[in-house]
Amino acid sequence: MNCPIWGTPAQLLEGGGDFQVVDSPRAGGKYSISGTAAGQLVSFTDNAKLLLTTWLCQQRHAGVEIPKLESNILDLVKSRRRLSVTQRLTAGLLFLGNEIQRLGDSVKLIGGDGGQITARCLAETESAHARELNQLFILLRELGQIQGSFMIGGAMDIHPTAAGWHELEKLNRPQSDSSQAFVAMWFDEKTNEAYVNGIEPAIRESGYKAIRIDKKEHNNKIDDEILAEIRRSRFLVADFTSEQKSPRGGVYYEAGFAQGLGIPVIWTCKDTSIDDLHFDTRQYAHIKWTTPGDLRTQLKNRIGATIGDGPLPKT
Repeated sequence: MNCPIWGTPAQLLEGGGDFQVVDSPRAGGKYSISGTAAGQLVSFTDNAKLLLTTWLCQQRHAGVEIPKLESNILDLVKSRRRLSVTQRLTAGLLFLGNEIQRLGDSVKLIGGDGGQITARCLAETESAHARELNQLFILLRELGQIQGSFMIGGAMDIHPTAAGWHELEKLNRPQSDSSQAFVAMWFDEKTNEAYVNGIEPAIRESGYKAIRIDKKEHNNKIDDEILAEIRRSRFLVADFTSEQKSPRGGVYYEAGFAQGLGIPVIWTCKDTSIDDLHFDTRQYAHIKWTTPGDLRTQLKNRIGATIGDGPLPKT
């Protein structure tokens, strides 16, 4: 079949009801799409398709194996901004690092937009076509991070330099050696079980210590203490469960503060509150949970997939 987004070769993995599961190299991999959303894609510009493809790639990096495209997601994605050139250069270098298994290997990208590796590289770097991809890797060469052959027609046979591997090691290194995970959530009897039997044990069993500001003794101004503890944390778990139509503004603030510092945020929300999420955050890969036990399992898996094991004993 053809990719519903790009019209390029793809594989239909599952079709039934209103959804199809597609594996499209040009869209970066697998995704699920509703019939209604597929119909809306007809009006998408190439720029909107690039934004949508980047969203799909980011969802997979966040641990969502098969992101789900529905009408509301398409509306959200249109409001996103393009990646900066620096972000795209980083994505290109990371793509090479992930593709190369042994020192001495290289990545061969063919001219034009054909070939699965080339198509996946286009997706990961938010490139519209092979010419743009070629220019991106020329810039990486000028930075001294890659080397190889650049041929007429856009074909490339490239690999990281010593400086490139050094940069990759920094990019893949944990941003902090902290064993602490900050938890931002609604402090209420209705969510206490979610913390006690869901969030806290998932964090502990992943090798980290959960900190919730209402559980900590302190003499400082509460806002200053929150920001200080977020800065000390390896990652932040933000649970947006709330009363109907009463979103927790503090959770949004704390998640945004962590993002601004480059601290990873894991987004969670009970299924009964998912429709009350703010427009700006629905684009993120929320763990939609039903019970504390379900939250515990999903959160532990997400921590392992996106953060990695922590330094503490997994009790």
